[in-house]
Amino acid sequence: MIPSGLSLQFLEAPGVVWIALTIALLVGVVLYYRGGRANRALLALRVLACFLVAMLLLDPVLSRLSERSLAPRIALLLDTSLSMSIPDPEEDPAAGEAPPTRAERLAAALRETDLVDRLEREGEVETYRFGADLTPVNPGDADALVPHDDRTDLSRALSGGVGTQRRRTGAVIVATDGSHNVGVEPRGEARRLGVPVWTVGVGSPATVNDLSIAEVEASQVAYLENRVPVVARVRARGDSALSVPVYLSEGDAVLDSVVVELPGGGAVREVELEYVPNAEGLHRYRVWTPSRAEEISDTNNEQLLAVRVLKEKVKVLLVTSRLSYDFEFLKRALDSDISLDVHDVVLALSEFRGRLGREEFPATYPDLATYDLVVLLEMGGSALSRERADMIARYVQERGGALLVAGSPAAFDLGNSPLAPLLPFDLSRPPRSRTGQILPALTQTGRVHPVTRLESDADENARRWSGLPPLSVAPVFVGVKPEARVLVLGAIDGAPRDELPLVATVPAGRGRVLTLGGSPFWRWDLSPWGRGRTGDVFARLVTRSARWLVARDDLESVIVRPARPLFDGADPVVIEGQVFDDDFRPVAGADVRASIRGPLGTVDERTREMTLVDLGEGRYRGQVPALPPGDYRVDGTATTGGQPLGDDTSEMTVAPYRMEFENPSPDFALLRDVGRESGGGFVPLADLADLPKMLQLEPVVERSSKEMPLLENPALFLLLLALLGGEWALRRRRGLP
Repeated sequence: MIPSGLSLQFLEAPGVVWIALTIALLVGVVLYYRGGRANRALLALRVLACFLVAMLLLDPVLSRLSERSLAPRIALLLDTSLSMSIPDPEEDPAAGEAPPTRAERLAAALRETDLVDRLEREGEVETYRFGADLTPVNPGDADALVPHDDRTDLSRALSGGVGTQRRRTGAVIVATDGSHNVGVEPRGEARRLGVPVWTVGVGSPATVNDLSIAEVEASQVAYLENRVPVVARVRARGDSALSVPVYLSEGDAVLDSVVVELPGGGAVREVELEYVPNAEGLHRYRVWTPSRAEEISDTNNEQLLAVRVLKEKVKVLLVTSRLSYDFEFLKRALDSDISLDVHDVVLALSEFRGRLGREEFPATYPDLATYDLVVLLEMGGSALSRERADMIARYVQERGGALLVAGSPAAFDLGNSPLAPLLPFDLSRPPRSRTGQILPALTQTGRVHPVTRLESDADENARRWSGLPPLSVAPVFVGVKPEARVLVLGAIDGAPRDELPLVATVPAGRGRVLTLGGSPFWRWDLSPWGRGRTGDVFARLVTRSARWLVARDDLESVIVRPARPLFDGADPVVIEGQVFDDDFRPVAGADVRASIRGPLGTVDERTREMTLVDLGEGRYRGQVPALPPGDYRVDGTATTGGQPLGDDTSEMTVAPYRMEFENPSPDFALLRDVGRESGGGFVPLADLADLPKMLQLEPVVERSSKEMPLLENPALFLLLLALLGGEWALRRRRGLP
C-alpha cells in the first residue's frame, strides 16, 4: 500500500521476455525449496530477492506530490504614455486653473482609494508602468505616473504583465485611457492570456473638441523657382462647426494660408497650399493651424515636412528628324521624371513651330551650352547639318555636356560627321542592319552599372530585363572602342552577339556619351502592359541614363545619406550608401562610415557613429534606433585599403511622434472588449474603489513533485544484499549446500 501523495512508476514497461524470465525464476526457486518448514524461510528470502531484482530491472521511480496554498499574484499596469498628459476636464475648473491631466486624475484616484494597500490584502501586488515598454515601478514614487512614452503598446503590456507566471497570476489590472497605437491587436492578446484582465478607464467619455492636421502630402524633392503643391488634411472633432485658417511656414515666415470650413464630428477636409523655394538645400516646412481655447490638446495642430531643394532641373534638348512612335515614347519617358526639363525639336516641323508648339534648334553655341543633355533620335546621315554637329561635338568635349544617341542603324550613319569620334564604336564603315527577333541581354558590366541596374536586387533586375519584348532591327558595328563599356547586347536565339551592342557608353573629352541602338524601342514601353507586366523598364532606363550622363548629385562616386529627408520619431533612422569608381562601376568591400550629429542647437546634441553594412555590388546600409526630434547633419566617408574614396554630407529632420495625440478621445469600447475577452471586466476610474471586491480571487495551489529513482537508491541495494546474505547465513547454519 503506497501512502497518500506517493506514487510508483516504472520507466521500462514489463515486456514478454521480462515476464517469462520472472515466472521461470520464481518457479525454479519454489521447486528448489519445496517441502519442509526449514525451506520456507529460505524460499521467502530467495523469492523476495528475485522479486526485488526483477522490479529494479524495470527502473522504478517513486514520486512524492506536495501542495501548498499561496496568495495570488496581481499585476497592476499603469499607463504613462503621452496621451495621459491630455487635460481631463470632467468638471468645470475654477477660473484661471487648468484642468488636471489624465495621469493626475489617476494618481489622485490611487491615493484616495488606497488601491495598492487594499489589493495587497487580496494577493501579492506587482506594479508596472507602460507605454512602449513595461517597467517595474513603485507607485509611491513622485514620478511614477509622469507621462513620457511616445507610443502605447497595450498588447505588450498585457503579455509582459503576466510574463512567465501565468499559473500564479490571479488578475491583471490595467489603468489606461485605451490609446493603443503600436503592436498587435489587444483583444486577441487578452483572449490568449488565459488570465482575467480588469481594465480601468481613465478620461472623460464625453465628446472632446480637438483640431488636428491629420496628414500632409508633398514631394520630397523640389527645384528653385518652381511652384510646389502641398496637400494637407485637417480634422475637427466635436459637435461644433469651425472655420479655421491653415498656414504653411518656413521658420517664422508664412508662405501660404487658406481658410477651411470644418463640420466637426471627426470629418476631414483637404486643403491645398503651395510655396516657391528660393534657396538650395534641405528645407523644413510646417503646416499648422492656431490652437483654440476649447481644444483638449494642441499638440497635433501641426505637421512637419522636409524637402530637398535642388538648384535647377536637368535641362534636356531632345532632337529628332521626324515624328515617330519612338520619339513620342522617348519624350514621354523623359517627361515622367520631374527632375528633367525637356525641350523637343522636330526638324521636319521647324517651319510649323508656332502652330505645333515645337521649339527650334539652338541658333548659337552659347544657346546650346545652356542644356545639360542633348538627345539625338534618328539623326544620322544628312539629318544633322555639319554646323550643328560641330556645335554638339564642342558642347561635349569642351563644356562637358552629355550626349545620348538613339535610333535604328541609320541613326548611327555618322562616319563623316564630327560626332563620329565621340561614339563608342568604330564608324570607319557605316553600320549594317540586323533584322529578326533581337532580345536584350545584360553584360557583366550591365548587371551592376547604375544605368541598367533598374532594381537593387540582382535577380529582380535580371527578371525585368528578360521580360522585355524583342526589337526587330539593330545596328551591326565594325568594332567597339577599348575605352567603351557595353551594357546590353542583342541576343539572337538565346545567344548574346558581341556585334550587336544595344546600350553602350564612352567618355568623350570632358563629357559622356551613351548610345541606345535598335528599333522600335516603343515596344519596351507598350508591349509589357499588354501581357500584364509593368512597362516602366523603358522609362527607368531613359531617366537613369539621363541622370547618369549629367552626373547629378545623386550619382556622385560616394553617397552616404539618409534614406529620406524626414523620419517619424517612432521609426529607426536608415542611412544608405553607394560607392562607385571613376567609371561609375560599383565598389564592394569598402569601409563606409556615417556620423549623425544632432539634434542641432539643443542641449541634447551629440554625435552617433555607425559603420554601414556591405550589401554587395557597391551598396551599403545601416540604421540607428529612433532619434529625438530635431535637425541632424550626416557626414559619410568611404575608404578602401586605408585610401580615401570620397565623402558626402547631407541633412535630415526627425519629426515628433504624434500618434498619441492622433485621437485624443479615450477608447473605452476597446477596454470593455479586452475585459470581456479575458474573463475580467471594465471599471470607470470613478468606481475604482469597488475594484478589489470585484476580483474575487482564490488562493493559488502550488503543486510540486519530487521523483526518487529507486535504481539509484543505495538502500535497495543494501536490502538486496541483506536478503541474499540472510539466505546464505541460514543455509550455512543448517548445513545446506
